[in-house]
Amino acid sequence: AGCATTGAGSGATGAGQARRPSGIQELHLLTMPVALNLDGSPGPDGVAVKLFANVGNATKPAPIRSGEIEILLFDGLLSGGSAALPQPSHAWRFAAAELKGFEPQAMVGTGYQLTLRWGAFRPKNDRVTLIARHPVGEGRYLYSTPGVIACAP
Repeated sequence: AGCATTGAGSGATGAGQARRPSGIQELHLLTMPVALNLDGSPGPDGVAVKLFANVGNATKPAPIRSGEIEILLFDGLLSGGSAALPQPSHAWRFAAAELKGFEPQAMVGTGYQLTLRWGAFRPKNDRVTLIARHPVGEGRYLYSTPGVIACAP
């Protein structure tokens, strides 16, 4: 499970939010509780997530029509004491136009259902952590709250 914050540590602050070309104010990443076996061979090789974005002052999640979204995968749990994220073990990048194909309309608003294969990556830990992020300019990002997924090493 996951949610987002635009407060301390999110990489975005008040003045920068108003200038975002995409209008995205919050990211919400919901994760399945376990990694998936998508190829039939032993062991997990992917994850399934739902991504929602709050745009402007909308009360429901809205479609992402500009910019890009990155989903970052980290092997194990992230430590809360570090200001900077470590190098991700795998990353997926989606331009707004690419996300349109994953956009079912729901009662809660527009979201994105993504099934993500991680390729050659093999978890060394029994859990992986996922974070969604959206570049907001000048090397800054808006982050979702991390989602933790169980997987067998």
